[in-house]
Amino acid sequence: MSDTGGAGGAGGAGEVPTVLRCHVVAENADALRKFIEETGPDTGCRPIARDTPTGLGLDVYFRQDQLDSARSARSAPRVNITAVENVTENWQARKQEVGEGDRFAARGFVPRGLGRKE
Repeated sequence: MSDTGGAGGAGGAGEVPTVLRCHVVAENADALRKFIEETGPDTGCRPIARDTPTGLGLDVYFRQDQLDSARSARSAPRVNITAVENVTENWQARKQEVGEGDRFAARGFVPRGLGRKE
């Protein structure tokens, strides 16, 4: 997720954009796929769409300005978007845990971090 934009994504130097976890439900996989491709939310590293009583649901992350744009996207009428929670504070704290530079620069160095170990 990009750091551009200010509070609420409105722009402004040094301001932290509001980041929201949203649940998107579409009538089918094709409608969900088109919405995701058009709006470009952060889906996390392993997005898993799940069946819901009303269709196929997926949790995604939007900055407030992205969410506003997504609600008016051409594919939006085929999905239901629910803002679940404001995760800005947690998002900023987690970003502080990520190191600077290229973890893979030193040959033989074992990467460490928050990612899934496989």
